[in-house]
Amino acid sequence: MTTPAPGGTLNVEQQAIQNALQSLEGQIAAMIASGQTVERINMEIAANYVSGASRKFQDRVNDWVTNYKRVMQAFDKLTQDLGSARQILAKAEEDAHVQGGNWGASDGVYHALGGKS
Repeated sequence: MTTPAPGGTLNVEQQAIQNALQSLEGQIAAMIASGQTVERINMEIAANYVSGASRKFQDRVNDWVTNYKRVMQAFDKLTQDLGSARQILAKAEEDAHVQGGNWGASDGVYHALGGKS
């Protein structure tokens, strides 16, 4: 019987979480830029076009911006929750290594289970 290699399954999962976090953070940055562009264009329209149709258009854009911000907040919460999950997994991996280290090659139980020194 051999001991598991350091950095096993939990490290692989952590890397997947890290990749997902980086992807989400990139998406959030793109969403922020898009939202700011839409708000800037809407302000330019408000400053240069005064009419009932323009006001109605601006109201719809404002509704879109409000809903878009809600989606961005959901993405942000997902990113935070994923970061928390990563921290929990890191702690679990650390605890597993500590516990696993208590079953070293000099341990009688390890030898009884077929471990080699």
